[in-house]
Amino acid sequence: MFKDLSMRIFLGHLAAYVAVTLICAAVNLWLTPGTLWWPWVLMGWGIAVATHALALLLRVTHRRERIFIDKCTRSFTVHLFAYAAVVLLLLFVNLTVTPKVWWFYWVALGWGAGLIPHAWSAFGRRRPGAVPSATEQTQASRAPSVKQEAPPQASKSKSAPRRKGPGKSS
Repeated sequence: MFKDLSMRIFLGHLAAYVAVTLICAAVNLWLTPGTLWWPWVLMGWGIAVATHALALLLRVTHRRERIFIDKCTRSFTVHLFAYAAVVLLLLFVNLTVTPKVWWFYWVALGWGAGLIPHAWSAFGRRRPGAVPSATEQTQASRAPSVKQEAPPQASKSKSAPRRKGPGKSS
């Protein structure tokens, strides 16, 4: 488990998150106990740690669904998770800090506009080497197989000489 570099990086990220959040909580409660600001650090950085954990989970799992094996689909899933988590956090901040002025939706619209091309690249267009969808696999399995016959050879006694490929010697 700890031999994998990506797992060690994630555990370092998690340890830094816990340590810095505890330090922020101690500083906040010691210097300004009337104003709690450390939960914002906890939630904001927590989204980054959760996104990192999701990306790691999707990459190291041994399942065969498209979301796990197609890199573009996997990255879109992580991007969508980060988008949803941040927009929900910003909605919460908007409701608690400035409830009379709605501003979180500007971030949601701007970031959502960036998600649309990412979704298109993950699901909307064909990519070389992409994993076929379930409907494409079903259609391919239902299609009758056409067996092609080999072309008849004129003479089996003499065959054409083979060409030598580049870098091959006889």
